Amino acid sequence: MIRMKPCKFIAVLSAFMVVVSLNGICRDSKVTWPDTASAKLLQQWLAMCTAPDVATIEKWSSAHYEDAFLKRASAKEIADSDVEECTKHGGYRPVQIIESKPGDIKVLVEGIKSGVYAELEVSSKGDGKMGPIQGSPASIPETMLPKDLSDVVLKSEAQSSMEKLSRQGMASGIVIAARGTKPIAIVTAGYADRAKRTQITPTSQFTLGSMGKMFTAAAIGQLVDHGKVSYDDPVGKFFPDYPNKTVREKVTVGMLLSHTGGMRDFLAKRTPEMMKNGVKRASEFMPLFDNDEPKFEPGTSWAYSNAGLALAGAIVEKASGEDYPDYIRKHIFEPAGMKNSDPNNIPHSDPRMVTPYTHRTQSGPSKDWVEAEHDIGSPAGGAISTAEDLLKFADALRSGKLVSKATFDKMTQPHGKTPWGEQYGYAMEIGDEYGQTIVGHGGGFPGVSTHLYILLGSQYTVVTLANQDPPASEFAAQRLKALVAEKAKQGK
Repeated sequence: MIRMKPCKFIAVLSAFMVVVSLNGICRDSKVTWPDTASAKLLQQWLAMCTAPDVATIEKWSSAHYEDAFLKRASAKEIADSDVEECTKHGGYRPVQIIESKPGDIKVLVEGIKSGVYAELEVSSKGDGKMGPIQGSPASIPETMLPKDLSDVVLKSEAQSSMEKLSRQGMASGIVIAARGTKPIAIVTAGYADRAKRTQITPTSQFTLGSMGKMFTAAAIGQLVDHGKVSYDDPVGKFFPDYPNKTVREKVTVGMLLSHTGGMRDFLAKRTPEMMKNGVKRASEFMPLFDNDEPKFEPGTSWAYSNAGLALAGAIVEKASGEDYPDYIRKHIFEPAGMKNSDPNNIPHSDPRMVTPYTHRTQSGPSKDWVEAEHDIGSPAGGAISTAEDLLKFADALRSGKLVSKATFDKMTQPHGKTPWGEQYGYAMEIGDEYGQTIVGHGGGFPGVSTHLYILLGSQYTVVTLANQDPPASEFAAQRLKALVAEKAKQGK
């Protein structure tokens, strides 16, 4: 079993399980494996996955995973997951050893059937046992990209990639690359509604998950531009009676947006009434977390916090005098031209809405796709939008329609560093692809996987929206994002 590393875009984390083909290891690979315990264990596991058998993998897992991990996932559960994922990916070929230490190894692999590139990492103390295999989608090696980066090739490459993923059941949704708001590649796969076989289009409406945090950051940015808010303002300036003293006095607006205030989560505390009828104001969420003590001294660390963004939304209300949903409609969606978007604070219904599908149920993993619980929106995420509208949002941020250039620059500068080593701005993840800075955000929830990638210093944007479990959107966008980044790097 491979455990997905905590995803920068995802509020609800998912498992990510991949395998490597023994044929790839023995016949085609030029990778030289080090003589370490972790490398040997990984190769044993890879070999089993070439012809996955539940009994074999269960026996091996029981003998080779650390006891602490086996207490969280039984050997049978691990084996069931591995068999499913080995079959889905069709095996992986190792591409290169990224890093090797006596107790650790990190390897770049490529899916034989899926075409997915991923990093696998294993740790072992040398006692014949290992912790869970950590996995995460990875950048495609620059040397493996085509020389021809024309728009025609981009579209063809994206189409081929999406078809592979769709055949393997790994992608259902849409991926778009654009210059400004003009698409240069649009590819769809799967169905908006599986039973009705409804096609997905650029105007299909998806729940965004945590991608909606960027709307909150843009709203705060506007209020900063208008002199109504400062990123250095403490929470107590807007809520002098805020119950938790530490948050009131030490957590700033900037910390809320950068996840450096130590605040926690609140999504699981939402009431059945909220989920059914929605909420009218961001401040309605505050009683769910306003007595919570921060995880750490504000400003000293980083921890993903939906409560922090919800509180930032309540500050939007205080500073503007408008309810959060109304503010987003009037000051974000309207000036950006996002006519098919909605805050989703009241459960949204529209014929263009996709149905979210998941393998996760309350009784455990399901082999079949089942309809996921529909989310509601908050300043922490859950808004509704389309691929077309998100291109408009990205363009509006770049062009100064929503916030000043100085504020956009501030939003996209590092203000925190995640435990997995990546930079984070104000509700903006900051990444690198071949030396090109990419900012944006994504969202993940059962049945929801979304990403918006904005290439700074260019007019390129990539949007990917999937109506199934994470990391579907990362897989769907992987090749197109790489090609666009290389295109931008070459000034094309």
